[in-house]
Amino acid sequence: MDHLSRGKLVTLVALAMCACTGGEGGEMSPAVEAQVVEAGAAAADALKGILITNLTGAMQQGGPASAIEFCSTSAGALMAGVEADQGLEIKRTTTRYRNPANAPDQPEAEALRHFETVLAETGELPGEWVQKVGRGEYRYYQSLSVAPPCLKCHGTSEEIDPAVQAILDERYPDDLAMDYAVGDFRGLIRVSIPADRVEATGG
Repeated sequence: MDHLSRGKLVTLVALAMCACTGGEGGEMSPAVEAQVVEAGAAAADALKGILITNLTGAMQQGGPASAIEFCSTSAGALMAGVEADQGLEIKRTTTRYRNPANAPDQPEAEALRHFETVLAETGELPGEWVQKVGRGEYRYYQSLSVAPPCLKCHGTSEEIDPAVQAILDERYPDDLAMDYAVGDFRGLIRVSIPADRVEATGG
């Protein structure tokens, strides 16, 4: 395994203390966990970077309505490109989803509960978490928080322009992604990492 910085070692120790070992997978070694964090963080950071850049551009060109159009039609293709570049499956998930495709599966729901529990108990939102799913998959999770521009599409009814709200009502009649405030826990980026990818080098 590559040498790790002191800061990364501290992060890994913290992750090891709360890492989930659900399913049939059992415990994960620190070396494997380090590989999961490295691969997962790289993929999650790449996705956030490209989405923020393009979403900001859409809002500058056409305001919140353009941001909705971007999220509906372009975000998926950009995420697919990051998945191809990283060779990993990536998903955004939350319990308060706008697009039903982002609804959590059982392991993701467990991860969301973990982040929510730690936030409630400590007042601090964890940055990341590692989970083993069965014997063939590891999952890396990175938290997402609400930034001020998000309120134009995810805030209260007073903060969302009526024209934007009309688009949301038409496209997402069962929308759950409303009434957020700046700094709220928005959801997670989940990166799925095949066990043979990390166990071969870190096991």
